[in-house]
Amino acid sequence: MQKLSTNEITQALKTISGWNLEPDEAFMHKQWQFDSFKTAMEFITEVADIAENQNHHPEFLSVYRKMRVRLSTHDASGLTQKDFDLATAIDSLIASQFSHRI
Repeated sequence: MQKLSTNEITQALKTISGWNLEPDEAFMHKQWQFDSFKTAMEFITEVADIAENQNHHPEFLSVYRKMRVRLSTHDASGLTQKDFDLATAIDSLIASQFSHRI
């Protein structure tokens, strides 16, 4: 998978909501605060299943009820379409299963 250009990243970010590009443009992230620690852990499990199916694995940072997901394609040393596909899937998961628990 090929690393996206700055212009391609800018355009792709317009297709997803709330994901933030990090200054080096190699990562993007999004954060949520769930209603409980248990819900945050359920979210990790669900994202892990999606990521495994996509063969693309995010970084997680969990602090009690807060959850931050950080995406990058390490093999490409930056963002690729895989990151945006996974971000879209995570957003769909939030909308369908977790929106009432944030």
